[in-house]
Amino acid sequence: MVDERVGAGECRFLQRKARCRGLHQEAQGRDDQAREAIVTALTRARRRLYWPFVAPATLLYVAFFIGPALASVWISLHKWRGAGDEMEFTGTANYLRLLDDDAFKSSFANSLKILAICGVFIFALAFGLTIVLREMKHRRTLRALLFFPYIVAPVAIGVGLGLLLDPSGLVNAVLGNVGLDRPWLAPDHIFGTILIGIVWVTTGFYVTLLMAGQERIPGYFYEDSTLAGANRLQQFWHVTLPLSWDIVTVAAVLWVINSLKIFEFIYAFTGTGDSPPTEARTIPIYQFLMTTGGRNPAYQLGYGCAMGVVMVALVTVLVVALRRVMRREAVHF
Repeated sequence: MVDERVGAGECRFLQRKARCRGLHQEAQGRDDQAREAIVTALTRARRRLYWPFVAPATLLYVAFFIGPALASVWISLHKWRGAGDEMEFTGTANYLRLLDDDAFKSSFANSLKILAICGVFIFALAFGLTIVLREMKHRRTLRALLFFPYIVAPVAIGVGLGLLLDPSGLVNAVLGNVGLDRPWLAPDHIFGTILIGIVWVTTGFYVTLLMAGQERIPGYFYEDSTLAGANRLQQFWHVTLPLSWDIVTVAAVLWVINSLKIFEFIYAFTGTGDSPPTEARTIPIYQFLMTTGGRNPAYQLGYGCAMGVVMVALVTVLVVALRRVMRREAVHF
C-alpha cells in the first residue's frame, strides 16, 4: 500500500511538472509571438516612414535620368530634327551609319586616346606625388595647390590656356627667346597640347584621392616597414597600394567615366567661334555638333542619341571590365 501511494504521488508530481513545463513553454511561445508582432509592427512603421523620404528622390531620379535615358534609346531609332518635325522610324540605321562615319571613328579614337594616354600619365604622376608628399611638412598646402586647377571652371581653364599657347601668347613669347616656340594650336600639335592640359588639370584630383586613402592607413605599418629596411618606393608598393586598393579602384573607375565625358575644356581651348578642328574632337563634341552645336547645327537628334547610347554602352563595358580586373580580397586593418 505504501509503495502504491508513493508511486501515485510521484506520478502526480511528474504530471504537475510536465503541466508546468507545458504552461511555461506556452507562455514563452506567446511572448515570442508578441515580440515578433512588435518587431513586425515596428518594421511596418519604419517602412511607412521610409517611403515618404525616398519616394520624392526616386521620382526625380526616374523623371530626370531614367526617363530621358529611355527616351534617348527610342529617339535613336528615328530620324528626327527636333520639336515640330515628325519622327521617322529608321530602326538601326543610325547605328549602322556610325560604322561608316569617318568623323565619328576619329572622335571615338580620340576619346580612347584621352582615356589611355592621359590615364597612364595622371596615375603615374599621382602615385609619384603620393610617395613624395607623404612625409613633407607642408603636404596639405601642396595638395591644395595641385587640386586647385580641378575646381576652376573648365571653360575658364580652356580659354586661359588657349590665350597662353596662342602663337602670339605668353608661352611662345618666352620660349621664342631661346628658339623653342612652336605652333601649339596647329592641327598637327593641338591634340597633344590638349592631352597635356588634361593631365595638368586632372592630376591634382587623383593625388587628393590617393592621399586620402593613404592617410587612413595606421602609422605603425610604415614604422614597422622602416625598421625592416624598406625605402619609400617599397613602402608604397607593399603597404600603401595594398591597403588603399579600394580607393585606387574607385579612382580608376572615376577616370574611365570622366575621361569619356570631357567636353567644356576642349571646346573652350580650341575656341574658334565655330567648332573644334577634326583633330581635337571627341565623342561628346561630335555629338554636340551633330545635334545643336556650332554655327550651323545639323539637328540630327536621332543620330546624336545613337552616339549617346554607344557612349553609355562603352562606359558600362569598360567599368565592368575594370572592376573585374581590379577585384581583390578586402584587407582589413
